[in-house]
Amino acid sequence: MGLRVAKTHASPEIWYYRNKMEFSFGDVYPPVPGGPTVKLGLKPRGRWFEILDLTECHLLSVETGALLIAVRAWAEKEGVPPYNNKRHVGFLRHMVVREAKNGPDRLIHLITAPGEFKKDSFLEAVHKAYPATTILRGVNGKVSDTAVPDSSGILEGSGFIVETLRFPEQELRFRISPQSFFQTNTSGAQMLYGILRSWVRESGVKKVLDLYCGGGGIALSIAGVCEEAFGVESNPSAVEDAKSNAALNGISNAQFYGGQVETLLPSLIAMGAQGAVVDPPRAGLHKKAVDVLLEKGPEHLFYVSCNPEALARDLGLMKDVYRAERIEVVDLFPHTEHVETVVWLSRGG
Repeated sequence: MGLRVAKTHASPEIWYYRNKMEFSFGDVYPPVPGGPTVKLGLKPRGRWFEILDLTECHLLSVETGALLIAVRAWAEKEGVPPYNNKRHVGFLRHMVVREAKNGPDRLIHLITAPGEFKKDSFLEAVHKAYPATTILRGVNGKVSDTAVPDSSGILEGSGFIVETLRFPEQELRFRISPQSFFQTNTSGAQMLYGILRSWVRESGVKKVLDLYCGGGGIALSIAGVCEEAFGVESNPSAVEDAKSNAALNGISNAQFYGGQVETLLPSLIAMGAQGAVVDPPRAGLHKKAVDVLLEKGPEHLFYVSCNPEALARDLGLMKDVYRAERIEVVDLFPHTEHVETVVWLSRGG
């Protein structure tokens, strides 16, 4: 489309900026006589059957190291075995930690194989090391190595955290459950959503779609600068979070629908939307969604992407109908090669 990047925005924070981390358990192999037997940390790139044992984390928070040490010591003391992804035996699989950066809430989601475990001693170990406000246990009985459980139950607390995004003229609070999507860099998300708020206001569009809306972060952020916002999300729990977030903030001009974007998009466009924010998964827009946008899409598209290759492909598919007005880049992932790109597209390419 021949348009250069107008601005590149650095992350406001480069250390302790993440509000979510997924840690993995693994066994010590080859076995060490007398132990230890449990590893807890991250997987080195390209070595998915290995675990880099961690005692500190400069991405999440200064308290994280003590939590990792305490949970590892609990597992050793209680004789709770880690899951082995090659032999598919063991119990402890993942520990997901989510933290509010603009508030006190802290969530721990322990994900295990099916079976019973010593809940009370686990809770005690966590609280001695870390200021958790809610703790959950999820069960993953699948062979696949994923931190997405088949089911979850609350061990303690509310089962969610509340995070706050701060804009110059407004503060918004967001309820975030264990599986909800929320940008992992809170201060960076404020910057990214601030750009979208500015563009939506400047474009003058009244009705705006938020496609792939997650827990409603973008839709609720732009609701204050348009007349109506409509969010679409396939994850049922995220849709419920989005509705709860609208109520939490007293926002009545944002509605949320559960379903596939490519299925609901024609009906939503028919409601008279003049603009749409698209923030698709890393794979980019579904081909059917692109076809609908090309045929009868709104006047303005605001495309948010974490994958430059998928973004380039989708922009190429739309270049005969939409022209790029502006492109800006926000670094939401310091110390990596990944960035978020946001593009303002107007119909009439």
